[in-house]
Amino acid sequence: MRKKGNTILFFVLLLVFLVGGPFLIMYSQGYRFDVEKFMFLETGGIYIKAYPNDAFVSIDDKYENKTAAFSRDLLIQNLLPEEHNVKIEKDGFIKWEKNLLVEKKKVAEAKYIILFPNEIPFTKSIEGVISFFKFPNDNRLLLIKEKGLTIFNQDNNEETIVLSEKQMISNIKDVVFSKTGKKLIIINEKGSHYLVNTDSKVISPSLIKNFNLKTKSISFDPNNDAMVFFESNNQIYKINIDKRTTPQLFKKEKVEASALYGDIMYTFENGELIKSGILLGTSDKLTKTPFETSTSSSYEIIQMEGQMFIIENKKIAYILKDGIFEKILESKEDLKYSPFYDKILFVSNNEIRLLLLKDTDSPFFKKAGDLVFISRLSNKIDDIKWLNGEYFVFSSNNKAYISETDNRDRVNSFEISDINASQILFNGNSRKLVVLDNNSLSISEQRIVP
Repeated sequence: MRKKGNTILFFVLLLVFLVGGPFLIMYSQGYRFDVEKFMFLETGGIYIKAYPNDAFVSIDDKYENKTAAFSRDLLIQNLLPEEHNVKIEKDGFIKWEKNLLVEKKKVAEAKYIILFPNEIPFTKSIEGVISFFKFPNDNRLLLIKEKGLTIFNQDNNEETIVLSEKQMISNIKDVVFSKTGKKLIIINEKGSHYLVNTDSKVISPSLIKNFNLKTKSISFDPNNDAMVFFESNNQIYKINIDKRTTPQLFKKEKVEASALYGDIMYTFENGELIKSGILLGTSDKLTKTPFETSTSSSYEIIQMEGQMFIIENKKIAYILKDGIFEKILESKEDLKYSPFYDKILFVSNNEIRLLLLKDTDSPFFKKAGDLVFISRLSNKIDDIKWLNGEYFVFSSNNKAYISETDNRDRVNSFEISDINASQILFNGNSRKLVVLDNNSLSISEQRIVP
């Protein structure tokens, strides 16, 4: 009887081994059994890196682990090759959630995640602000106020009066800064241009009689604050703005557009993009094939991240590739754009798109030149600014929103509560957000991004 029992036990164990052995072997080699497909499948994984640390990570509503305290990352392995719902949460922060596709023998990455606080507090710094302009090379803001013109230094929160209420220029439309920021050309809605020298002991606006409604593309010489280049009647002139000398013709050819970047003057002449050195007088043609222009269209030359663009009628964007301008985007509304190193955000028809200037493999695999759709809003997008290479802030219907660029599955985006934002600016040095909130300049009390 005992011998018979041992025999039965032996065959039971043998059966368990024969059935369970392959499972153990397959499991140890990274395979998992898919009950629905009733077969073994090679697995993959998900790598997560999020800020702040110690964030809770769940996969398909099952808690996995917390991100590491110092490296802020977490690797989750042995996941079946299919879409998995990923949630990253922490008390006091807005949840991040996305469905990520896991492929066999591959690791899906989500390594640029920021969990933003549920509440972002702002401090109202200055009242009575209509609009503001940023100085080109520092953290100062030129504030257009109801009762004057001031300069606000974000580094020390000091405000300096430039023009009093009696001196104030009405209906300011635009401001052109010299490289040093000591001189400004202020343009109002009527086409009047005023020179303001902020470095003078006695500051007062001075009307520039040579400029009018036809004057455009105004740029200060980066090497000489007294010299200004401008376009009028399809010609480019230069003038000593201090001495108010007679404008001198800079280029004899008829131009459709012009732009000065550093020591280089770019001009659009008969569909050709010409690069001219203002110091050495050099001239090079950048186009191989002429661009077909129209007399009924207006053109702007924009240089962003080393790339040359033509904007036609403020609604159509072209990029210069191998000497040929290629259309990349067309909009019914005026285009808006914000560059950040190797990528540019474009806004057209309430849609946000990302133009990549180099190949990328995270968070998605895309080639240089690809135009990636990010999101579409029901309301008009008024302004857009980068926070870092993965997140941006935009305003719509006087509300401010923060969004990611990762368009896999859903795009994580949220409204910044208790803020009415008619104008937005991100200070890259302090990493704080500046908004115009009901005629008050408000600044976030904490860093927006790490």
